[in-house]
Amino acid sequence: MIAAPAPVAFDALPAEVEAGTPLDVWWQVAPAHPSHRLEVERRVNGVRKPSVQAWPDGLQSDPGSQRFRALLPPCEAGDVVAYEPVLSRAGLVVAELPGRQVRAVAPRVAAGDVAPQSALVTGVVPRYDWGTDFLGAFTVQLAKPPESFGPAPDGLHITFYIASGEIHGPRINARIRGEGGDWMLVRRDGVGVADVRITYETDDGALLLSRYYGIFDLGPDGYERALRNDYDPLPPLVLAPQFVTSHPKWLWLNRLQCIAVGRVTMADLLVRFDLYAVRVGQPLPSSGLPRAPDGAS
Repeated sequence: MIAAPAPVAFDALPAEVEAGTPLDVWWQVAPAHPSHRLEVERRVNGVRKPSVQAWPDGLQSDPGSQRFRALLPPCEAGDVVAYEPVLSRAGLVVAELPGRQVRAVAPRVAAGDVAPQSALVTGVVPRYDWGTDFLGAFTVQLAKPPESFGPAPDGLHITFYIASGEIHGPRINARIRGEGGDWMLVRRDGVGVADVRITYETDDGALLLSRYYGIFDLGPDGYERALRNDYDPLPPLVLAPQFVTSHPKWLWLNRLQCIAVGRVTMADLLVRFDLYAVRVGQPLPSSGLPRAPDGAS
């Protein structure tokens, strides 16, 4: 693990700073007082910007002093930024500390390297890296026929009860208990909104409650066709499952937001989808298992 760079004393800020990089800086003021507040006023190219609130970090070297720290927002290449720190107490200014002015420059690139595309230089909003962990392949047999309540003011309500089902994979192996189901609403634009409750029993006897919503796309004319019990052979299904359990071995599931993608064989009311946990941070490779083509036995 690479350690984060240490914060820099504010009065030691260089005249030029790297664009696209926040500035982690600190001040030391004396005498100390528990009600002190340090706020950094900013002007970018002469235009006032929102101030930044510093916080006491407790790392002062002198017992009679007080150290504050702030993370100043990154600048775009070419910006000239003036910082004016103000120390106050109970709403009254105690001191206007010495200010600094810096100019943001594009990151320097060594010979042979490819210049990084700074989000703030290009104007593109930064994106978070994310990835998925494959949890298991889900297969469920729905009971026939589904229970339809006919057209209602908000659309067509259809209940698909679950006859049997199971999930198998590297992280979860379980069967479905009882009669869970999908209390679906088919909107007039042909989109089915899934509302599912399922209880799983794992191979080691843990009970997992799974609940989720999702999109079951029946096509632009799906509503009218659903009124006639007429569907595409393999409509796609995208879900956002979550889990609840109190079993000590499976508490990690409570922290996950999952996604599931698959299709439904409407002739047999057979649902197949792959279940993934979403991870935010460094990109993660998918570890999905090979699957037979949809509709294959």
